[in-house]
Amino acid sequence: MSTCSYLSAVNQKLLFAKKLIKLIEANSSASQDRHLRVSLAQSITLHLGQAWAWHLQDVASNYKVKDPSIIKSVDDLEDSLMADGKQPAESTELKQLFYNNNAWANEMLYAFSQLSSLPIIRKAEMDADRLPMLSLDDASNSKRKAVDWDLDQAMDWSKQMNELVERHRDMMIEF
Repeated sequence: MSTCSYLSAVNQKLLFAKKLIKLIEANSSASQDRHLRVSLAQSITLHLGQAWAWHLQDVASNYKVKDPSIIKSVDDLEDSLMADGKQPAESTELKQLFYNNNAWANEMLYAFSQLSSLPIIRKAEMDADRLPMLSLDDASNSKRKAVDWDLDQAMDWSKQMNELVERHRDMMIEF
């Protein structure tokens, strides 16, 4: 895959997240609908999680890693770069953001992982629309609680991700 493909893929996912944010900002009545807010928060997180994965591959590609498509984690990125005798600041920052439990990226990626995890169910409850809703306990990862989907948080993650990508691209131009 060429450098341009990773760059374009990241741009697309960041654009999709921005479009979802603009949708909620333009529709004040939608901002009152709890289910829509959760759905949008999850959708934004889905796009950001994929943007993160492709950004790792984009960084690898920019630093001339032989096969960026094998990069699936910050550890893969670091190992591949170190094998080539490189340790760029972008890789270090990505690793710190991933492993710091208080960092926005760690929270966003944990939320992203929850999108495909089956929750533990306590009981079924009826919501205001008389639809059976599942009441959730901790997620399948017992060390952390299930994500409390917050649209404002997802919007902040989007802002942080855009800033990260822009900063890294500026740094890689110099390389």
